[in-house]
Amino acid sequence: MFAPERQPVTTHSTPQSPAPAPQAPAADTSSTAAKALAAAGDAESARDVGALDDAARQAAARLGRKKTGLVERLIYGPRPDTGELQSGALAASKAGARGEAVMAAALQSLARGEAFTADGKLSAALRAAVAKEKGYGFTVPAEFGGLDGRYVELALVEEEMAANGLGPLAVEISGELTIGAGSLLAYGTDAQKKLFLPLVAQGELMAFGLTEVGIGVNAKKVRAYVEPDPATGGFRLFAMGDRNKLWITNATHGGLVGIVARIGQDGKNVGLFVTRLPERDIQKDDGKDHEFWCKSSNTGAFTANHNSRLHFFNYPLRQDEQIQADGVEVLFYCLRMGRCMLAAMAAGYQRMFAVDAAAYAKGRDGVGGAVIKHELPRQHLGRMLGGALQSRALSHLSLQQDADGFDLAGLRDLTKSAAATTALESQIACERVLGGRSFDQTSRVHQARHNMHVFGVVEGEDDLILMGMVKDVTDTFTTRYMAGMLSVIQSINEGPDGKPLPPDRRLLRLTPLTIFSEPKRMLQATTRLFAKGAFWLLVLWILGNLLLEVLRLPLRLCPTSWLPRYQLLPEGLRGYARFAEERLRALRWAYLGINLWFQLELTRAQIPLQRLGKVIEQLTSMLALCHHATALQDDSQKKVAALQCEQLAMRVRGTRLLTGLAQMDRLRRLVGAVGDDIEKGQSTLLAGVQPQPFAHPFDAPQRKKKG
Repeated sequence: MFAPERQPVTTHSTPQSPAPAPQAPAADTSSTAAKALAAAGDAESARDVGALDDAARQAAARLGRKKTGLVERLIYGPRPDTGELQSGALAASKAGARGEAVMAAALQSLARGEAFTADGKLSAALRAAVAKEKGYGFTVPAEFGGLDGRYVELALVEEEMAANGLGPLAVEISGELTIGAGSLLAYGTDAQKKLFLPLVAQGELMAFGLTEVGIGVNAKKVRAYVEPDPATGGFRLFAMGDRNKLWITNATHGGLVGIVARIGQDGKNVGLFVTRLPERDIQKDDGKDHEFWCKSSNTGAFTANHNSRLHFFNYPLRQDEQIQADGVEVLFYCLRMGRCMLAAMAAGYQRMFAVDAAAYAKGRDGVGGAVIKHELPRQHLGRMLGGALQSRALSHLSLQQDADGFDLAGLRDLTKSAAATTALESQIACERVLGGRSFDQTSRVHQARHNMHVFGVVEGEDDLILMGMVKDVTDTFTTRYMAGMLSVIQSINEGPDGKPLPPDRRLLRLTPLTIFSEPKRMLQATTRLFAKGAFWLLVLWILGNLLLEVLRLPLRLCPTSWLPRYQLLPEGLRGYARFAEERLRALRWAYLGINLWFQLELTRAQIPLQRLGKVIEQLTSMLALCHHATALQDDSQKKVAALQCEQLAMRVRGTRLLTGLAQMDRLRRLVGAVGDDIEKGQSTLLAGVQPQPFAHPFDAPQRKKKG
């Protein structure tokens, strides 16, 4: 691999007493989520959720986020204005030319056939070319040798890389900067920044060692650990067997790595250590008192990248390699950007699919003429472009929200989930157009297949982060209005001594039937509920919001074109924006109903929470699409946005008996408009991306002339 001229990393601090381990604040078991889990009898989950919630709050505090998140305001108010909703697209459109030299270097290497090695890995030549233009230090401050670029600019570069067949390079740089350099910039000391960040900016690969066998993104569960080393004042790292670090992207001999490890084998606190990996494996018989090895993780995704398994035994770490922060907090801080970058990459991949599929559909004759002339292939192409535009819109909006000081909770998660969903759908849509060609091992579509599947798992599995998203965006409402009811149910599940009742005697839901099965406890709960001020606060909220709904009824009867909020939007997008906003507002009632129905059982009811999260994701995506296309004033993208909105709206409301035919007719018109743009070469989403020549082109045999 490419390795720039190394700066020596040999400065050792004078041996002294071990640095104090970063102390994570105690788990906040008073949080509503943790209390509900405890009341439901799941003490272990209560502790885990409380600790994770606390780490998330600490990360938000470091970011200084005091502005309520976008998704929470869309549901509970006040609604964001149109300028805020369009800010991401406008910021991206005004981005400078900082990334042009980086992209030019990458594309030149690709054109020369130097981007990949014979075994399909990213090449040293490509890394050297990109590193020369400071691509690996894109968001690193100039004082450390970086480009000092903004994340929205990086998103544009990441998208273009993925769109042009360089998705593995985008993955490598994203990991390098979001969680690698990001952790150092936010939590590193001045000395650590001066030592490590110039190496990152020069192209030194930096990995983040979190996952282990059986351990994903929940850093509170890591089993790798460090023990103090009295001889050096540093630490010794133990990550062996099922404690070793698995699926670590960018980890390679001689590279940099941030290791998440427990402080002490049975310690409660989790730390982060940044160190240089040895240039080769180390065995005990080498005359060392420690072991290290780096091997391939044998993954079927991101195969062009280094994905390694790291083993450490008694491995020495210097005191000054410890990041003075809770490792879980660091993870929460950095993942917000990683998830936004994943959406940018997904946008690029989907544009690549669309370019290759469109080229094939134009040149391939099917029954009744060229494939591009037919409705279903056009719909597949529209789905690819719609997914690309949706992923781009959400990525840019999220990044600008973060830059403007808004809490990114909720939006970062649905951005990642929506992008991963559309990327996989676009992969399948592309296969439908290409047919057997999509399985040719030399095709970009085939090579990307496993990456599209892993997008739904990497940086948090989609179903889990959607449930977390619901918890985040409803946290204020739950704490303020639902906590009183939950505490009452909790109280009747405790004995006279204050200890929880046995599981077989616990009541997780109070229903009208409970008065017959448990009359005493039902009366007890009712009496306590009526005595709580929090209960009457909930009643007032319900009555107040019902009154508002009545007062808003005349507005709901007004045509969309009469409402000033939607007049700036193109006519074809106004209805979708209004539909999304009204449905999002109505979800406050859905969440209230879910809580009243499931009560403490909601802690185990994953299906309704995941479904609610998916609807929030789809509606927020519609709104982002409408305002993104409006801000750019691009006719072809307005058509794509309308088509994608129509498909998302159909998923939310389903196909109705009386209006289904009208829906189909509208969908056909939108598919036709997008298909015409693709056929005529007028789709701007396809601009700047060259289709891949298809493998094994058919050459007609030359006929011999008679005579």
